[in-house]
Amino acid sequence: MEIAAFLSDKAGAISVVEKKEFPLQNALGPQVGGVAMKMLQNRGVKFYMKTELSELKGKDGKVSHSFVLAPLPAGVFPNSAFLKGTSIARDDSGSILVDLRMQTNILNVFAAGDVVSFPVALLNGDRSSIHHQQVAEAHGHTAALNMLKKDKELHTVPFFWTTMVGKTIRYAGRRGQRDGNNLHSSAFPFRDGFVTAAASLNCDPMVSLIAEVLYSGKQISKEEAE
Repeated sequence: MEIAAFLSDKAGAISVVEKKEFPLQNALGPQVGGVAMKMLQNRGVKFYMKTELSELKGKDGKVSHSFVLAPLPAGVFPNSAFLKGTSIARDDSGSILVDLRMQTNILNVFAAGDVVSFPVALLNGDRSSIHHQQVAEAHGHTAALNMLKKDKELHTVPFFWTTMVGKTIRYAGRRGQRDGNNLHSSAFPFRDGFVTAAASLNCDPMVSLIAEVLYSGKQISKEEAE
């Protein structure tokens, strides 16, 4: 998405091919992804959603046309196939199951980053796989401390940021499968009447402030958010 945004006023034509219904859907949810998609569509970027690229054809170093196909079952699949046949527990998607110390079901075997599914405090301990750089760094830090027998549980609020076509997008927390939504200049998914995440478009530093509140362990009610 960032590459498409950067090239949108430089290239003759830009197309984005995506397996999901919206770009950034896995990381930020469909509504935030939809806003980003609309921003780029307004710059002439074409989107081919729920699709995957099959073939590019060209001549003299230039692409003349491409072929797109309806996808196989979509999703992000962790690179964990090498664990097949081992005792390390994985979920249906292949994500390695870890606890808050980043330990697998095997004592003293740890995993971290995009490849794991871990309990998310904001979702009352429901598991999720979050593909953010900041989360991977927190995983690695926690795993290293526990390898050193420091008995440290993961404590972080997922935070994502990007800038596209001169607009900043910030996202903190985690949207769950059961969370409600309300999106305008900001978005607040809720669970059981409390904020589980926040997103903003050109509203800095609103999301950073909310991330600090969530990190402290305090809850933000739906009434306070709205």
